[in-house]
Amino acid sequence: MKDNKEIYKVAVIGCGWIAEDKHIPGLKANKDVEIVALCDISVEKANRLAKMYELTDVAIYSDYRKMLAEVETDIVHIATPNPLHCEMTVAALENGNHVLCEKPMATTKKECEEMIAAAEKADKKLTIGYQWRYRPEALYIKEMCDKGELGEIYFAKAHATRYRAVPKWGEYLSGKNGGGVLIDGAPHSLDLTLWAMDNYEPLSVKAHTYRKMIDKPEGNIWGGWTEQEFKVEDSGFALVTMKNGATILVEAAWMINMLSGDMKTTLCGTEAGVDMFNEGGVRINGVSHGKPYVMEPDMSIPGAPFAIQPVAPMFRESQEFIKAIREDTEPFIKPREAMVVTQIVEGIYESVRTGKEVFFE
Repeated sequence: MKDNKEIYKVAVIGCGWIAEDKHIPGLKANKDVEIVALCDISVEKANRLAKMYELTDVAIYSDYRKMLAEVETDIVHIATPNPLHCEMTVAALENGNHVLCEKPMATTKKECEEMIAAAEKADKKLTIGYQWRYRPEALYIKEMCDKGELGEIYFAKAHATRYRAVPKWGEYLSGKNGGGVLIDGAPHSLDLTLWAMDNYEPLSVKAHTYRKMIDKPEGNIWGGWTEQEFKVEDSGFALVTMKNGATILVEAAWMINMLSGDMKTTLCGTEAGVDMFNEGGVRINGVSHGKPYVMEPDMSIPGAPFAIQPVAPMFRESQEFIKAIREDTEPFIKPREAMVVTQIVEGIYESVRTGKEVFFE
C-alpha cells in the first residue's frame, strides 16, 4: 500500500555515535522528512544531539514505548545496541511505523523472522542499515555481476579487517552488543559479498576467533583500553560454504598486522575477477585475446550504476527508503537478505563455541 506524504515524521531511537554520525545527518539532508522525536536511555545524549543538529522542536524521551504512544510518527530509525533491535523494531512496526533498523538486523535468525513477520502483518516497510551498498564501487560491481560479466562466481572474500581501529565506546568491548568484530564489521562486508553474488543459500560455516591483540592498545586510532575491558574477540575468520558449492572467506579484525581493507569484497568468477581496492577503487582481472589484463575503471566519473548521480551512502539510505515507502516498492536492502547475514554470523559464533562446522537448515 502506497504511503504518499509530502513530509514524513521520523523518530530516532538510540542517540549514540551511529545516530550522530549517520542517521541524523542523513535525515537532516532529506527534504522529505522531519525529525520529531529522539529517544535514549540517557536524556543527556538525546539533548546533546538535538542541540548539535539544531532540532529545536524535537521531543525528547528516555522510554521508547512511551514515545511511540505519545508522538505521531511515520518512520522510526533504530540505532541501539544489537540485542535491542528486534523488540524495538517489532514495537515500532506494531505502532504503525515503517522502520529502518541499523545493522546487523538482529543477533539471531529467529529474531529476524519475528521482525519480518511483524512488518508483513502491519503492512509496513522494513529495511536494514547496510548503506555501503550505495558506494559507487559497490554499485558498479553489482552491475557487473548481474550482467554475468564474471561468469559463475565460485569463490569470494568478505574483507572487514582494520589495522588498528578498535571502537572503545558504548558496549563494543563488553560483550553486551552480541559479540566483537564479527558482529560489528563483518556484517557489512558479508552483505556486500552475498548481494553481489546474489546468493543467499548458505550450507555451512566453520570459524575461528582470536583475542591475540587485546593487550596491545598501542597505535589504536581511538585510544587505549584496559585488558579487563576487552571481553570479546579482536579478530575472527570463517569459511562459508554455499548450497551451490561456492565458498566465501570472511576476514574480520579490529586490529591485526595485515594490510588489507575494511568493508570490501573480492569476487572470483569463471570469466573474470573483481575486487575493491584502496578508497573507492575497482580492479578487474581476466584474460582477453590470449593475454591477462588488469583494468581499473575511473570511478570518479558519474554515470552508469543506479541511474542517479553519486550521493553519500548515509544520505542515499534515507532517500531510497522514502522512495520505497512512497512508491510501495521493495526496499533496496531487503530484510530477508539481511536475515541471511545474521544467520551466517550466528552460525560463526556457534562454530566457535562448539569447535565444529555448523550446518544451516
